[in-house]
Amino acid sequence: MKNYPISIFILAIGAFAIGMTEFVLMGILPEVAQDLNISISQAGHFVSVYALGVAVGGPIMTLVTLKVPRKRLVLILILFSIIGNLGSAFSPTYAILIVFRIIASLTHGTYMGACALLATKLVTRERSGRAVSFIFAGLLSSNVLGVPLGTFISQQLSWRYSFGVIVALGIIALLGIAFLVPNDKDKTVFDVKKEVLASLKPQTILTLFITFFGFGGMYLAFTYITPILTDISHFNSKSVSGILLIFGVGSTIGSIIGGKLSDWKLMSWLIINIAILIVVMALFGVVLPYKALVLPMTFIWGLFAYSLLPTIQSRLVLLASDAPNLASTLTNSAFNVSISFASFFGGIMIDVLSLNLIFFIGALQSLIGLILALVSYSVDKRTNRDMQLENR
Repeated sequence: MKNYPISIFILAIGAFAIGMTEFVLMGILPEVAQDLNISISQAGHFVSVYALGVAVGGPIMTLVTLKVPRKRLVLILILFSIIGNLGSAFSPTYAILIVFRIIASLTHGTYMGACALLATKLVTRERSGRAVSFIFAGLLSSNVLGVPLGTFISQQLSWRYSFGVIVALGIIALLGIAFLVPNDKDKTVFDVKKEVLASLKPQTILTLFITFFGFGGMYLAFTYITPILTDISHFNSKSVSGILLIFGVGSTIGSIIGGKLSDWKLMSWLIINIAILIVVMALFGVVLPYKALVLPMTFIWGLFAYSLLPTIQSRLVLLASDAPNLASTLTNSAFNVSISFASFFGGIMIDVLSLNLIFFIGALQSLIGLILALVSYSVDKRTNRDMQLENR
């Protein structure tokens, strides 16, 4: 990456800060719950409301801001993210923290789309794909480094300082973008009607449901991973950040492997991937009481969970190849709807049933995603067969 402009790295720092905004609470739920005098399941609402804000706000913000120059838009989004995180750090009550989580969430999806467009203009065409992937690596690395870092800071100082770190990263990104990213006078223009129609294709909608169920099953457990590790596996709370780092490393490697296997046979790999994830989650639920097995299972879990990301993204782009912009945003929406549902539904399951069963419930949710993937694959085969008959 030494031949890439520093502006690419600045945009990646902003992506890291925005990613950390979403994921950091998953590692510090007990501390937040204790400080605000609420239950763990109520604290999970801070995760779900952010995810819901991304899911609903992303497509709307994308369509509303089409004519805003990308650099100006990115600066506005980073500023809103800083305000949301600064407010979160000083929130004295459950309700106020909810409000600032919503403010921060509205920047997430649109920031990544705008950065991707900016990145392609900062490098030559031959390097544009790698430049965009580097910015998305900034987002993904927030799960690898940001969550363990936030968890460690929360345990040593306070969960509020974890948001302070995000604010500092946001300010660095804001200043860097303002002074180091070249001005972009072009306006992004595409056919809104065409984008909407491409996103309403039956196979596109089916793929979004595959995302919700297949990937969402993983988040049903991950949202409550800290109390799972401390209350069931009996790890010391200070060990959680290290375990989350293991998960993050696995997820990073998984995303790379998933991207390569998607180029092999996309739908075949998608089906295989979800099937393996179901088995891994069910096994994880069995081995939770055994510390020695939890560590390798954490890595394997991250590996097969996040290998789904590039596969599903590639599937949606192919399905809406004539108008992929909104469809790509909807991928992020589907992921975040699944995260929102996971934290809300998971909280109910914990209260009604038991924290011990959360991995098995997540596996059942992913099983629905597998069934939908098989249906989608069957539709593909039938469509291809019909097209071959028409061409005879």
